[in-house]
Amino acid sequence: MLFIVLAILLTAAALLAVAYPILSKGSTTKPATTAQESLDELLGQRDAAMQALRELNFDHRMGKISDDDFAVFELNLKQHAAETLRALDEWEAQTDDDLDQSMEHEIAARKSQLSSGARACPSCGRPAADDDKFCAICGAALAQTPAPAILPPAGIVCTKCGRSADPDDRFCAGCGQAL
Repeated sequence: MLFIVLAILLTAAALLAVAYPILSKGSTTKPATTAQESLDELLGQRDAAMQALRELNFDHRMGKISDDDFAVFELNLKQHAAETLRALDEWEAQTDDDLDQSMEHEIAARKSQLSSGARACPSCGRPAADDDKFCAICGAALAQTPAPAILPPAGIVCTKCGRSADPDDRFCAGCGQAL
């Protein structure tokens, strides 16, 4: 009987030694620097927790771990697995937010380029230089560059709203009418 109790205690100690890195809250490794490294670390933690649960269940079925010890170890491992899954969800939400912000910035930059009179590919919308004849992304033929707009003379007045404009203005600051 003493041998069985000693074997159980030794098995429990070995399981704790193996599960300690999983169960410990603080990580001694340097924090991940890129999104991919963060994802890889979280996926590794998830996989390790799931593997530890499988091994715990196997040891319990084999009779190596008592029901009481099994309940305690299983609860700890499941809590860690749940924390890891929550961290994965947070990572995904943060990555989605970052991607959304990046896309919004890209859209704003393209709108700004197009509203400033820059040329764009009629097929894919990529901004094009004045001397480009074909799109560098999709290969579509680009329309020829229009002749440069003639600036209005000094002292010009908007025909739509009557507001005066500076010589270098292309549009009326009051109503947006092209000058």
